[in-house]
Amino acid sequence: PCVLGLGLCLQHFVCAKCEKPFLGHRHYERKGLAYCETHYNQLFGDVCYHCNRVIEGDVVSALNKAWCVNCFACSTCNTKLTLKNKFVEFDMKPVCKKCYEKFPLELKKRLKKLSEAAARK
Repeated sequence: PCVLGLGLCLQHFVCAKCEKPFLGHRHYERKGLAYCETHYNQLFGDVCYHCNRVIEGDVVSALNKAWCVNCFACSTCNTKLTLKNKFVEFDMKPVCKKCYEKFPLELKKRLKKLSEAAARK
């Protein structure tokens, strides 16, 4: 018997990519099609800027990029960061406040000018 109310039986309600039935398991929809979690992530998921893999689970959105929670770290000392940590952008990557403080004064001045110019745009 059909239980979805759409005239679809559970065994005919399948992933648009692998065609495996959901059988009551979670599915994800995009443009009217249903997908299993694996194929939804492969087709439409965020790709981590650091490891280049599809991000499964939480996404850290920082510096106009997507990161795995485990990949979002200081590019200098590798200390794990969260969005609550103070960090600066250097070479399109995060740098923790401690490492930034060790940068040469001239570099910090240039970075400050660049961020101020970007803020004015």
